[in-house]
Amino acid sequence: MNQSLAIDNDALLKLARYGLLNEALALFNCTSTNVSVLATAKYKLLPAKNRLQLCKDEESATRLEAFLRTSNQLDAGLAVGAGLANPDVFDTLNAVPDIDTGEALLFAVGANNSNILITTGDKRSLKALCSHDSVADISKALTGRVVSIEVLFSMLADYQFALIQERVRAKPDVDKTLKIVFGV
Repeated sequence: MNQSLAIDNDALLKLARYGLLNEALALFNCTSTNVSVLATAKYKLLPAKNRLQLCKDEESATRLEAFLRTSNQLDAGLAVGAGLANPDVFDTLNAVPDIDTGEALLFAVGANNSNILITTGDKRSLKALCSHDSVADISKALTGRVVSIEVLFSMLADYQFALIQERVRAKPDVDKTLKIVFGV
């Protein structure tokens, strides 16, 4: 059975910038149709006024745009309405400081669906998820199914070290931690 993924905007942008979207999908034996992204990703990561503002180069923007066309879009109202996320869980997560609406949606969908793996670059939300009593049950439900961007890159490096190192070194401005880890 293929794994389903829910990827936040930060992780999605980094994977697109490094040209590692396909490698990440292969790692989890899935395709972009098994991936859910925030409905806001298109607007936040590829703003109409300057689509290269975050992507920095046309190749990354084109890669991201193509990926977004084939992935599933998660909208809070639709996800809650369709039963993908429990509205009470979503509201509880939204009330926690340092968990933004996008992360709350990803966590709520993940907590409601045990076959979804969540990939995030938002360390503040992970810390909040693990440190607030009000979301302890939600955190427990997500145990073993949340992958930080650093852990994802560690897994990718185990999978294809030379390629990952080459891609990270080619774009040292994308992520400071990864830049240090891969010896730029």
